[in-house]
Amino acid sequence: MKKTDKREKMEAFLRNCSADDLAQLRRSLLRHDSASLLRNNDRISRQELLAAESYFWDRAVAARGPRERLPRLRSWIIFMLLRYGGLRLVEIFALRSEDMDFKAGSVFVTGPFAREVPLSLAVSRRLCMIMEDPALLPTGREPMRCDASYVRRSLLQCGAACGMQKGLLSARALRHSRAVELGRQGVPLPVVDIFLGRRTDAGRKGVVRCDPLEAKKLLREQLQRESPVKTSARNIFQGRITGLRQSGLLVEVVLSTAGGLRVVSLITDESFRALALSEGMLMNATVKAPWIMLQAQTGTSEHKASATAENCFPGVVERVREDGMVEEVLVSLPEGSQVCALQSKPGQNAASLRAGDKVDVLFKAFSVILNLE
Repeated sequence: MKKTDKREKMEAFLRNCSADDLAQLRRSLLRHDSASLLRNNDRISRQELLAAESYFWDRAVAARGPRERLPRLRSWIIFMLLRYGGLRLVEIFALRSEDMDFKAGSVFVTGPFAREVPLSLAVSRRLCMIMEDPALLPTGREPMRCDASYVRRSLLQCGAACGMQKGLLSARALRHSRAVELGRQGVPLPVVDIFLGRRTDAGRKGVVRCDPLEAKKLLREQLQRESPVKTSARNIFQGRITGLRQSGLLVEVVLSTAGGLRVVSLITDESFRALALSEGMLMNATVKAPWIMLQAQTGTSEHKASATAENCFPGVVERVREDGMVEEVLVSLPEGSQVCALQSKPGQNAASLRAGDKVDVLFKAFSVILNLE
């Protein structure tokens, strides 16, 4: 009888609740685990995440001296570890120099949620370039340690500058957004729990059990093939439109990436209107590998490059693969990204490129395809 009375009282209470009260009750009762995160739509969009990443990097680049640049670079690194590593702030502050092996693409977290956190290759390369310069960051045992309130204020300022809802951008929100991202890419929820370090025995207490070693392998494979958009193009640049110039039927679009690259694209005025482009908009620019040209660097190669193509970036050959007809060349750019070029195999009298060679990466503005996410 008692159970029946309680059930009837509860049903009467729920019938009298408004829609807003029911929504609030549902949010209060919802468990904040990985499964609930995938059903949570109140998260930071990918466009907003890219805008925040650009904000922190641009502030670091615009610093006027070492005293101003050091805290801004540290803020950028902390943001990257929150955004792509899903770490807690307290875990970032406790990181030692030897815990951050960006060459191997891993961060080793100590403490009650000790684990190895894999990072994508592109993110690891960018972080490695900063951490390898001793003049930029202190050499203490905990180079990331700073005032937590300073980080929170920086995130609030970033959210306001990027036009986000007040309080949306936070360390917790970045961690949750990363969990949602991995879950929607098909990573099993127990593996997401292991990535986040949700509990000391993560991945073993639920109905689905997984081997931590197999989970680590799956995560690394997923992150290494992680791409911002699904496309056959090998080269993808994400950035913000910083310049628009129309000349007759054509519109020149200048895109600035988070790493400081300036990518120029030429599109028709009809495409410009169809995409509704405007300055400050976040875009993806793709270039297929056969459209990339490589030129060995010489004393005057920079002047020749500007006349050959609108886009020219210096780089270093990282890998060369070839068959009887073509060769695939992977080039590392100074800001940490990579460009893949597919070109005809040179003749017998011409020398092939080798790993370590310095080259200019060239592609025409007409070869750059703009698309929205």
